[in-house]
Amino acid sequence: MATNGSAVITALNALTSDVLLAFLGKQRWYAAKSATNAKARVADFVVLPWGDGAFAIARIGIAAGAGAEQFYQVPVAIGDYDGNVPENGIVAHLELDGRRVALIDAVHDASLRLALARAIAVGATARTNDLTWEAAPAAGSSWALTDQTPTRLGAAEQSNTSIIIGDAAILKLFRLIKRGVHPDVEVTSFLTTRAAFENTPALIGHMSLGDSSGTSTLGMMQEFLSGSSDAWSYTLERGAPYFAAPPSRDAPNEFLADAKQLGVVTRAMHEALASDDDNPDFAPEPATHEDIDRWAHRTQQAIRDALALLEQRLTSADFPKERVPEAQALVRRGAHYAGWVDEIDDTLDDDLGMCTRVHGDYHLGQVLRTKSGEFMVIDFEGEPSRSLDERREKTSPLRDVAGMLRSFAYAAATLAMSTSAKIDQPTRELRAARWERDVRAAYLEGYLGSAEERDDSPGVLPEEEPHVRQLIALFEMEKAFYELAYELNNRPAWAWIPMRGIAKLAMR
Repeated sequence: MATNGSAVITALNALTSDVLLAFLGKQRWYAAKSATNAKARVADFVVLPWGDGAFAIARIGIAAGAGAEQFYQVPVAIGDYDGNVPENGIVAHLELDGRRVALIDAVHDASLRLALARAIAVGATARTNDLTWEAAPAAGSSWALTDQTPTRLGAAEQSNTSIIIGDAAILKLFRLIKRGVHPDVEVTSFLTTRAAFENTPALIGHMSLGDSSGTSTLGMMQEFLSGSSDAWSYTLERGAPYFAAPPSRDAPNEFLADAKQLGVVTRAMHEALASDDDNPDFAPEPATHEDIDRWAHRTQQAIRDALALLEQRLTSADFPKERVPEAQALVRRGAHYAGWVDEIDDTLDDDLGMCTRVHGDYHLGQVLRTKSGEFMVIDFEGEPSRSLDERREKTSPLRDVAGMLRSFAYAAATLAMSTSAKIDQPTRELRAARWERDVRAAYLEGYLGSAEERDDSPGVLPEEEPHVRQLIALFEMEKAFYELAYELNNRPAWAWIPMRGIAKLAMR
């Protein structure tokens, strides 16, 4: 078979739109499955400097409808892989030099996985035509890998692909790639190399793809916390005894101390993100009336969109019939919710706190709990549906707080549903309400601290605690209505969770 890259180049140039779409349709990270009349192409690629030219990074363009073309990263390898690669990892079979070979998603090749990790640890570049691939270590990072270091694919693949390097590092490949500064790399680097924030795994390095039009981040590698679990799973585990206790006997809420600790960690993260007045990308800025007006407008738009969708879906076959009266009441109160938002906007005056960089998509699934009992914050990517510029915008750190509070609501609902076969509905709902109430209070106690601690704070939050809580409520309302629209479009049986949260918020 041809070497020095000619084989992989020939294979990439031979890929048709139908072949590419068939491969992409099998991937969980491909976000355009529902698009009609989509067309795919190999936009460009870089041959990598290992494996005698058998490896490359391809950028696949997807055009669908009137929207802008999207680009996906697919590392590829060519060789005799039949029987060694899962079906969804094979891009195409083809004949080259009289041999039948496979072009595969190269994350299924152990040698390529290790080569990428070593390149990020020490630095490397490759160039094909006008396209440059670069791997670069983080400032101050020193990481040693050997030829025997094992690698494996992470199990929880969603919009990205994770590769575990030994028990020490994790390499996250971004599949949907966009030109510009990637917030996950940017924020992780700032927190771990500039702000000395101890509750985020250290950044080891990243890799990128660039041409005359700009640079896209392809992936990042950071410390791997072996034996840790995501905070969502941990929360459900800690909350289970409370919900599963016999109806005649209440169990203690064993998650309260954890919730308070998580609040402390969240506040430390926000203070770290606001700790550099000299860095224009991170320097905190006073929130203005224009900011609160914009936040209120976003919330009211979320209310209008979600309630319009709810009204449409009330008679659909997949909307739970037992929830129809509750949903109808919600729709009727649309003007009330919009007026409630106006009241917050009108009463906050100038006490708005600061706009800072934030996590951007903060919930229990974005936090790890280590073997030693520490909470570590990960995944500063922000909401993938938003542009990179939007994800890098400064806003109130209380938006993150609201996201975590909504995550507690989902945890309470999930725990209640898990006991539906053993515990009667009134007891389940009472326990869910109490568990969520107490967890919220513990988290906010950890986040806000005592009155003395608030006096010593750097002024990131509004000075008056009632104003803090009003802003949290505003962001929670926006989040809950966003969740309602999401559930109606994806899991109508779950729509009651944000519906119940909206009703509670309006009474606080």
